[in-house]
Order: sequence, then C-alpha cells, then structure tokens
Amino acid sequence: MKADVLLFTQTIHSLLSSFLPLQSALAVCKEILTGKAEKKFTAKILKKVNEGKKFSSALSEEKVFPPLYVSLVSIGEESGTLPEVFGHLASYLNGKRNMKRKIIQALLYPALVLATAAAVVLILTAFVLPRLEGIFEAFANSCENIETQLNRIKTSTFVSSIILFGLMAVLATCLAAHRLNGKTALAIDSLILKLPLIRDFVMAMQMHDFSFAMKLLAQTHFPLIQSLAYAKNVLSNIRIQRAVESACKSIACGKDAGKAFEDEKIFPEYLTVWIKIAEENGETAEAFSQIFNYYQNESESLLASITQAAEPVFILITGAVIIAVIAQFVIPVFNLLGAL
Repeated sequence: MKADVLLFTQTIHSLLSSFLPLQSALAVCKEILTGKAEKKFTAKILKKVNEGKKFSSALSEEKVFPPLYVSLVSIGEESGTLPEVFGHLASYLNGKRNMKRKIIQALLYPALVLATAAAVVLILTAFVLPRLEGIFEAFANSCENIETQLNRIKTSTFVSSIILFGLMAVLATCLAAHRLNGKTALAIDSLILKLPLIRDFVMAMQMHDFSFAMKLLAQTHFPLIQSLAYAKNVLSNIRIQRAVESACKSIACGKDAGKAFEDEKIFPEYLTVWIKIAEENGETAEAFSQIFNYYQNESESLLASITQAAEPVFILITGAVIIAVIAQFVIPVFNLLGAL
C-alpha cells in the first residue's frame, strides 16, 4: 500500500498552523489519519522525534519522502517556518496529483485500445483458432484450398501475435532498463527530448518542478549552488538533471548563472532569461516564482493540446486494429466455412 504523503502534509500543515507544537501535531496526525501506511510512518516519526531526533532526520529515514521534501523541512526547522513550508509542499503535491490524474485520463484511452488488441489476438490464438483447426483439418485432406487457407490464417495470427507482444516486450524492457541502468536511462531521456510535442510537455513538467524547488529554497535565502544541488533531485529526466549538475559546476567555477544554463543548450530560453534577470536585480525567489507560474500554465495547456491531438489518432488506430482482425481472421474463416 502506497502511503499518502499529500494527506500527511496537509494534516501537519493544518495542525502546525493552529499553533500546535510539532510533537502534539504528530500525535494528533497519527490519530486522525485513517490509512494504515500513514499511521505506521507517522508513529515511527513521532517516536524518533520524542527520542530527540530532528524532525527532518526522522523524515529522511522514511523512503516515502523525497530528498527535496526532507531538505525543505530541514530549512523550515532551522528558520522557524515549518507551517509555511508545509503549506507550500501541500500546494505543490496537490498540483502534482491533479496533473498525474490528467495524464492518466489522457493515457487511459490508448491503454484500453492496446489492451483490447492484445486480448483479441490472445483469445484468437489461444482459444478460437485451436478449436477451429479440428473442424477444418477434417476436411483438409479432401480439399487442398482449405488446407492452404488454414495455414494462411495460422501464419497471419502468429505474425500478429509476435508483432504485438514484441512491441509490449520492447516497451517493458525500456521501462526496466530506465530504472536499472543509468546509461540507458540517459539515452532514453535524451531521445524523449528530441520527440516533437512530447519534448515540450516533458520540459514544461520538469521546469515546473525545478522552479518550484528553487523558489522555495530561494525564499529561505539558501545559497544558489546548494539550492541547485537540492533542486536537481526533483528532476526525473536524467538528461536535464545532468545539465543542471553541469551548470552548477560552471557557476562554482565563477561563471554567471544565466550564462551557465544557456551554455548547456538544453534549457528553454524563458528559464535562462529569468535567471539572468534574477542575477541583475537579486530577486531570485521572485524570478523562480514567475518561472513556476509560467510552466504550470504551459504544462496544463500542452497536456490539453496533446490529448486533443491524440484522440483522432487513437480512433484511427482502433479502426486499423478492427480492420486487421477482420481481414486476417474473420474473412478467411468465413471463406473456409463457405468452402465446406
């Protein structure tokens, strides 16, 4: 069971904003949360805090909390702004959840199309065709045409199965390799950033997460290089993450931040321009706030455009699958029945 970090964050924010001490807030949170996973990790965190551990240290020992989350809580502890930090985290996590729901809704239709196609081919190959073989083979010796058509149906069904399940295997292999192999993940993520439309959407989502992290870190007056080191952890695209690391090293060597990001040749101009503005006026938090708002709207707009453009494409794919099944299986079977 996956723990609901958003619910925990919202609850702690509400309790801390009501001026409850941290330990009391955790104790109340443990009682009012209904999920077993949330109760379990809240109880463990409360126990560690009661033993004298820092709140952020207790959070870091629970795998459900990402590094940036722990870092921001640590900053909130040091600066006495825990309620504000949890408010920002709750807002961010809620926005992420809403975006994930929209993405799932957008992918639901193509996933159903693929699952239906796979199920049809599987049923035809595993159940329907073997039963029909027994009927047609009884007549195969007396009619050469029946045997030829029967072999043709077998071949076309087998080839369709191989192609469909081969594509699914390739997809599964790519996903597994992305998780397990750093070089493969870098190659896949670099390829994604070259695909039209998808590239823009992925970049918008990554810049949305990155700018949120930088905005919060800048608001707490965290040094730029340390902020970048923490903020890169929110990036799921390895290619972009490596580019942030490279820019961070360039800044540490004395290069201007805007120029360092610009030289990576991967970041959008909107980001690099605002970083340069932040360098000039010293308003880093305000600059990243503008970047965050821009990419929040941009990611939602791009998702709507992709969904709208993909709908007719998947309708055509559905039609093509139906026509292929009819042409390769249904019509030949009826022809054989007519020849009996």
